[in-house]
Amino acid sequence: MLRPVLSAAALLALAACGQPDASQTDAAAPAQGEVARTTAEAPAPVAPSAPSAAIQTQDGPEGSRVSLTRAQVTGDILTVQLRYEKTTDPSLGARFAVEEVNVVDDATAQRYGVLRDQEQRWQASPLQSPTSDYTLFSARIGAPAVVWFKFPAPPATSRTVSINIPGVGPFDGVTVQR
Repeated sequence: MLRPVLSAAALLALAACGQPDASQTDAAAPAQGEVARTTAEAPAPVAPSAPSAAIQTQDGPEGSRVSLTRAQVTGDILTVQLRYEKTTDPSLGARFAVEEVNVVDDATAQRYGVLRDQEQRWQASPLQSPTSDYTLFSARIGAPAVVWFKFPAPPATSRTVSINIPGVGPFDGVTVQR
């Protein structure tokens, strides 16, 4: 008695699998040797993202405001991103030695400098040139400048870091996103 019920259920399941989904085919089932055409809807366009929210903001050089917008570990690398915004003088330009930029692990007081690649290029932007020892950028009123640096990641047990940028107040106790 159990066998006919299972057979009926199996036949219904097979019949359902063999039916093409009307939303995915343009026409009837293809003849032998022909290829079936399926259509897919185009993905919805992605809206441009708004500027990242500031994690912390500090006073910067020449009346500017500097916002920390990202402190995130990916693999063994900590990426720090800043947004410089000019609030007064329209000719803000900043130049400082990349080697003076650092991150301090708040748990161990270990200091980390900006990474360099195999060709000794700083992992930071914008720079005068890939091998330059100075970060150089400008920001105008209403036009923020985005600056980023890559550091060795602190241990996973370290929850916060302090970020030190020349001419800018320190970003202390920044939670590291992992």
